[in-house]
Amino acid sequence: MKILTLTLLMGLALMPGIHARAAVEADSADMRKSLLDAVAPTARIRSHLTVDLNTRFALHAALTGAEDGKASFRADFVRLQVTGDVTERVFFKWFQRLNVSHTPCSLDNLPSSMDCLGVGFRIRPNLTAFVGKQYADFGGFEYDADPAEVYEFSDYGNYMTCFLVGANVIWAVSPQHELRFQITDGRNHAAEEAFSPFPADYRGAKVPLNYTVNWNGTLLNSRLLTRCSFSFIHEGEEANTYFLALGAAWQQNKFHAYADALYSIEDIDKLGVLSEISTLQPEGCRAEDCEYLSLIARVNYRPAPKLNIFVKGTYETSSIRRPGNDMEEGKQRTAGGYQGGVEYFPTGENLRFFLHYHGKQVDFTPRASALGATDFHTHSLSVGLVYKIPVI
Repeated sequence: MKILTLTLLMGLALMPGIHARAAVEADSADMRKSLLDAVAPTARIRSHLTVDLNTRFALHAALTGAEDGKASFRADFVRLQVTGDVTERVFFKWFQRLNVSHTPCSLDNLPSSMDCLGVGFRIRPNLTAFVGKQYADFGGFEYDADPAEVYEFSDYGNYMTCFLVGANVIWAVSPQHELRFQITDGRNHAAEEAFSPFPADYRGAKVPLNYTVNWNGTLLNSRLLTRCSFSFIHEGEEANTYFLALGAAWQQNKFHAYADALYSIEDIDKLGVLSEISTLQPEGCRAEDCEYLSLIARVNYRPAPKLNIFVKGTYETSSIRRPGNDMEEGKQRTAGGYQGGVEYFPTGENLRFFLHYHGKQVDFTPRASALGATDFHTHSLSVGLVYKIPVI
């Protein structure tokens, strides 16, 4: 039986599938039955181990014009997710993406394809700790959502580093309020790779750490939810990042909506958007004294249990706080995104078919255009499926 189980796991790791949230409808019970359970009863294994294959596959079509337009099928997201209990107090997580580079990063010595790997401890009923690679406890609902379900992230979501090695403590202050305290590496790569080419006055930190405090709340009879955080990231000598994330969501009957506000001040450009403008010049280097603002909102409406209609918008600005490195003070870039789509859930929440439209307009101010930046406008359409395959 052990040989059969191992063989099935290795084979199933190559199959497509996808993650969504836990099933909420009665007819999702059959979809939750694992493929291994269909072959052989595994009640004892099942009670200690859960293995899912989290995937999104879609046909993407660019709608930017006859010359640039193209279409292709693509595996957007494929991640093996393994969680289990060693004892009542000790548990583990391993999330491994299968379509991302497996080359180890220079600072943490783990590949970027590994989202999570570590051991957790249930110290008390309301106190939990986790050590290992994990998602940074930044606030916001777009960030908190399963990546397979976010068809297109905001610029901030696309550029930020989400998974870092470190430790966190989760304290359930009450059933309605949770506090998280986390210390992780500030980045995955050494400064020579993360910020090259360096500005002349930059000196990398000897201990580049990220310190985050996070508050998750459930208010007004579970209708109002919050995801808020503040992070201090030490990047170098007199070079830090201060990141504030405020997220609120409202859920009621067929209606669900969230809004996020993300704001960061970066002594050296951690996000990297402004550095793309700076390095357009032959002598360009990593930007300094940066400021980013990101506003995100999404509205979902379910006219029927198996049907969801959604719209989403983003507005983001990138600015230089003080002139330097041939970049003038002031706003450099504005990005506006708009999305909409339909989702159909034939058998429950863990399988959905979707149609998704995404448009994006990026405008550069004259000060950025003088360095070679050019405005652009894109449109795209995708149709596909999101499926969380229950392996065990």
